[in-house]
Amino acid sequence: MTTRTLLVGVLALGLAACGAETDAPATAADVPVTPASAELPAVPAGTYAIDPAHSRAEFRVRHLGISTVTGRFGDVDGTLTVGDDLSTLDATAVIDASTIDTGNDRRDGHLQSADFFDVAQHPEITFQSTEIRPAEDGGFVLVGDLTMRGVTRPVELEAEYIGAAAMGDTQKIGFSARGEITRQDWGLDWAETNEAGEALVGDEVELVIEVEADRQDVAEAETVDADA
Repeated sequence: MTTRTLLVGVLALGLAACGAETDAPATAADVPVTPASAELPAVPAGTYAIDPAHSRAEFRVRHLGISTVTGRFGDVDGTLTVGDDLSTLDATAVIDASTIDTGNDRRDGHLQSADFFDVAQHPEITFQSTEIRPAEDGGFVLVGDLTMRGVTRPVELEAEYIGAAAMGDTQKIGFSARGEITRQDWGLDWAETNEAGEALVGDEVELVIEVEADRQDVAEAETVDADA
C-alpha cells in the first residue's frame, strides 16, 4: 500500500510577465524560497516510551461506499528517540493485532481471521521510521516501514509535533500522524461484493495515530543497567 501525501505547490509563477514582448532571464528573486515554517520544530531530547493509556491507533474504511467503519487497536507500545532536533527522531511502534475493536464482535472476529490480519500467524503490526522530512505547513513527513501480515512496505504519514508538557517529574511529548494506505498491498485482499457488485470493504484505508510518550529517567536506566 502507498500513502497519499498532500503536496503544496505554488502555481502561476511569472504570469505577470506573460504580456511582456521579450522573456526576461530568471533572477534570484524568481526562485521560490522555502518558508521558515518548513523548519523542523525543537523537541526535548531523550528516549521516550509510548504511553498506551494516552495513545491510539485507528483506521477508517468505507463500507459499500456509503458509510465509514472506524476501528482501533487497544494495545499500542513502542519507543521514540530524539537527539538535537526532530530530524534525528527514531520511532518504533508495536501493535497487538488481536486488540482490534470496531464495536462489533462478529466483525472483529472476521478481521482477526485469515481473511484479514490473520492474528494467529501474525499477532503484531509494527512500524519503524526511516526518514523525517519537514513539511511546508509546519508539520513533517514521517517515512517508515509498516509490517502487517508478514508483509513490510514503506509508508509516508503526515505528522505533527503537538508539544511537550510535564506531569510531576515526567517529561511528556505528543505527536499525531495521518496517512492513507491500500490494504491489498499487505495481503488484506478479501473482496466480497453485494448483489449489485459493490465492494463490502473499501480498498483505501485511512490511518489516524495519536501518541503521548514519557521520557525515560536516565539515572534510573543507568541503575538498571548496572544491576543487570
